[in-house]
Amino acid sequence: MALPLDSTLAALSELQAQPLSIIRLSESISSTTDQPINNPNARTSDISNSALTTEDPSQPTPASLAADLSHYRELFSKLRFSYLEQVTKEKFLRAIVGDPPLIVENAENVELEQQLGEIKAVLKMQKEGVQRLVEELKARG
Repeated sequence: MALPLDSTLAALSELQAQPLSIIRLSESISSTTDQPINNPNARTSDISNSALTTEDPSQPTPASLAADLSHYRELFSKLRFSYLEQVTKEKFLRAIVGDPPLIVENAENVELEQQLGEIKAVLKMQKEGVQRLVEELKARG
């Protein structure tokens, strides 16, 4: 009986040695395979390696930087969604296993929906203001 227990513990410790992650932010779109990720001297964000100081064609261009930006925005959006999903699950589980369990009434939901509508209206006005400022800054050049 000790043999299966030992092998199970060994398998579990082996699995725990591997890093876990929700979303892996590995390499950027424009990075090449000959640049090791863990080598800080090979980073393209280092000013000594920037496109301003060398004429290397593997250096980032404005188009590749735009692609990287959109790629990372998408990744962070997915990460944000995943984080919010996990937080919501945790709150739900805490609410149902709490002592006493949290019971929400319909009146509370209606009140919260009204508050949410007001907050969304304020947020929309603020976003429109930011959009106007961005357009104004773009017009100035």
